[in-house]
Amino acid sequence: MDVRLERPLPTASSLTAPFWQAAREHRLVRPVCDECGHNFFTPQLICPRCLSERWTFQASSGAGTVYSSTVIHRSPSPAIPAPYQLAIVDMDEGWHILTNIVDRGDRPTPVGARVEVTWVPIDEQWTFPAFRTIETKDPR
Repeated sequence: MDVRLERPLPTASSLTAPFWQAAREHRLVRPVCDECGHNFFTPQLICPRCLSERWTFQASSGAGTVYSSTVIHRSPSPAIPAPYQLAIVDMDEGWHILTNIVDRGDRPTPVGARVEVTWVPIDEQWTFPAFRTIETKDPR
C-alpha cells in the first residue's frame, strides 16, 4: 500500500489571492492603508489602525530583522519534514510576518539577525515566501 502525504496548503480567497499571485512571481507584497499609510499583515477587510476599507497591496523590500524564532522538532504533519525554523520577522517597512528561516538547519537564528526574502516553490500554483540570513558586519 502506497500512502502519499500531501502538504497542507492555504486556501486563497479574494482577499489573499493578490498576495499569492505576487509570491508566484517572486514578489513580496503587503497591505498598506490608502488613508493613513499603515502597513499590516495579514490582509484584512479594513485597516486595523484607522478602520478604512481602502488599502492596496504594495511591494516590500523583502528585508527585515528577526524578532523571534524557534526550531520545530515535531511537525504537526508528517508531510512537513522537521526540523524547521519558524520566525517572526519585523520588515523594514514596519510590518511583520510569520515565516520560515530556511538557511540555518536546526540552528536557531539569533534575535536581531538581518534576513531577506527567498522563495520556496511548492507546486505550479503555490510558492511560499521564506527568509534567509544576511551576513552583516559587526558595527563595533
